[in-house]
Amino acid sequence: MSLEQKINNLETDLHIMGTLVLESLVSAVRALEDKDIAKASVVIDKDDEIDDAYMKIDQDWFELMATEQPVASDLRLSTSILQASLHLERLGDLSVYLGKTTHEIHDLPIPESLHKIVIEMGDMVIDMASSALESLKNRDAELALSTARKDELINSLYNKMLNEVPNISGNKDLYSGLFRLITCVRTLERGGDHAVDICELASFLVTGEFKEF
Repeated sequence: MSLEQKINNLETDLHIMGTLVLESLVSAVRALEDKDIAKASVVIDKDDEIDDAYMKIDQDWFELMATEQPVASDLRLSTSILQASLHLERLGDLSVYLGKTTHEIHDLPIPESLHKIVIEMGDMVIDMASSALESLKNRDAELALSTARKDELINSLYNKMLNEVPNISGNKDLYSGLFRLITCVRTLERGGDHAVDICELASFLVTGEFKEF
């Protein structure tokens, strides 16, 4: 198998992994929205499949480095694939966290205003992750930049959540649910960061220069 074929296979595996992660994210956010513990359990169980996809890319990348020693654009692409797979794996972990949060809150009273913010953030992370993968696949630097800029909206919702907390924190009945939503929203904020990191890799592939968005 040629070097080009091996790198193409790596990239194909990355986009297969991306599809798995996006499906998991969507299911996790919908499970959290509906407090659906059955759907949440499916998300948690699916993480093994995502981890296996990540390990395959990781192992194939090391084999590629050892046997082919790529340089220049081939090295840039293969290394970007490896780094993108790591961010996808973290987004898969985010899905698991949302699934576990669903199990924790499904029978708890929770502040609905904050629940809505969490779901809105989750939908934004899905949108950003999907667009980030598209920008990487199509080598679309403009899409990567516009996607990364959406992270400001996630940060804005995160701050909105924190500003709402003092208004509810005195309610003992809502405390347990409130605490879980706060930790959940922080995880989602990091999910936006992982999508931005993938966008930076897409831009790097196009321009050959790494820039932080």
